[in-house]
Amino acid sequence: MSQSAPSSTVAALLPSGTPHWGNNGTVLNGSSVGGAVTVTYGFLTSSRQISSADSTGFAAMNTAQRTAVRQALAAWSAVANITFVEISDAASAEVAFGTNRQSGQSAAYAYYPSTGAQGGQVFLANDSSGNANPTVGSYSYMTVIHEIGHALGLKHPGNYNAGSDGGTEGPYLPTATDNYAYSIMSYNDNDALPSGTYLTGPSLYDIAAIQYLYGANMSTGAGDTSYTLNTGTFTTLWDPNGRNSLNGSAQTASLAIDLRDGQFSSAGSTTFLALAYGTKVQQATGGSGNDSFTVNTLGDVLDGGAGTDTVVFSGSRAQYSVQQLDTGRYIVSGADGNDILSNIEFLRFSDGSVSLSSAVTGSFDALRYVASNTDLIAALGTNTAAATQHLAGAGVYEGRSLTGFDPYNYLAGYGDLLGSFGTDVTAATRHYIEVGNREGRSSTLFDTLSYQASNPDLIAAFGSNREAAELHYIVSGRLEGRSLTRFNAAAYLAANPDVNSAVGGNLTAAKQHYVSFGYAEGRAVG
Repeated sequence: MSQSAPSSTVAALLPSGTPHWGNNGTVLNGSSVGGAVTVTYGFLTSSRQISSADSTGFAAMNTAQRTAVRQALAAWSAVANITFVEISDAASAEVAFGTNRQSGQSAAYAYYPSTGAQGGQVFLANDSSGNANPTVGSYSYMTVIHEIGHALGLKHPGNYNAGSDGGTEGPYLPTATDNYAYSIMSYNDNDALPSGTYLTGPSLYDIAAIQYLYGANMSTGAGDTSYTLNTGTFTTLWDPNGRNSLNGSAQTASLAIDLRDGQFSSAGSTTFLALAYGTKVQQATGGSGNDSFTVNTLGDVLDGGAGTDTVVFSGSRAQYSVQQLDTGRYIVSGADGNDILSNIEFLRFSDGSVSLSSAVTGSFDALRYVASNTDLIAALGTNTAAATQHLAGAGVYEGRSLTGFDPYNYLAGYGDLLGSFGTDVTAATRHYIEVGNREGRSSTLFDTLSYQASNPDLIAAFGSNREAAELHYIVSGRLEGRSLTRFNAAAYLAANPDVNSAVGGNLTAAKQHYVSFGYAEGRAVG
């Protein structure tokens, strides 16, 4: 699941009143945000088109500067629903560009959106030599992107403002995030970014803020895209479409690749990539170093490459199962969804790390995967090779269930199946695929909670492991004449008014509470 930027980070980039462009030259405020817009722009040709305050040393932009402006506008429209249209009459354009003499006080400046004469105007200092040719990757090109940010409605995220003693109004970003890694609107470098390079597009919080104002450009990155990692520059990636991949196979430094949106990836001590909020990445390949991969919840396929590589999960070890998928590939299922791993040596959980080889507890149950997804029953039947291929090629990305079908419950719920298959869950799963699903049979017929609650020794023995309790019934409980109905859920709720209030009188929830908590707490059962 994708995340959203914290509202405080967006607020730190918006001036009072939240001015931003609407269609036809209108200026909207904070009561109307998130709408797509067409913004006209043009290049000023005469000082008569601007105010006297901006006219000192005025000159029209040269060809290189105009090219840089068009490229910078494209960088903003790639992330937000802004369509820029160039018009020849710059005086009537929402955003207009020119140069003037700024006497060293600033390298450039711009005005926020407004219906006044200066609204949306951007001026580069023509007495700053670097501005003569603002090529992509230069400081002056980064300046162009920064100033366009102002002309679209973004402010500085800190208390500073070149050429002014007044600074910038709050709120501000914390010191730790008031830098280029988070915002091109900042004045502060970040020592972790590649040295000697400059931004070529908006950063993490800029993208969130501009999308707040104008909506996200959801057409960017259509289809499945593979991004080759370049650790020598810093990029914030926006791609909300397809099954995208990060390819670090050519890298020799140890990579720390984070597939979660809103997070950063690094090579050694250098941060080179951020994923904008809403960006989807589900594949990654490491290089020859000792790499780490932090998974998201979208379903990932990870190849560590050479080196000793680690995959990082959000939950504790007990929340995950690790199975062999096929030769060289493993599937880890748990709190982050399903992830397929190859060339990975270690798994890191919130409570410690283990070697992958020691964590494997069995093999992928392809038949159970099919039985858990009704459309696959019709498409694949009992073809286990096709089922494994489907999981790796599509199912892991689609968040398909591996265990939605419970073969133990299926057996326990039908006496004829118990007589035919005993404890053979593989045969039971095959029966469901071939016959049972068509007959309308269910894998939830057996009331496991009632069985556990009616036999508290099973709670002590198996805890929340429902399948273990179901297997107990299959193997011995039914032969021992164990009760399925001794526990009275209504009586339990009557004896425990706080539980009744918490579950709203729900009898199934009452049984679940007793199994999960009530038994251990010594609660009265009636």
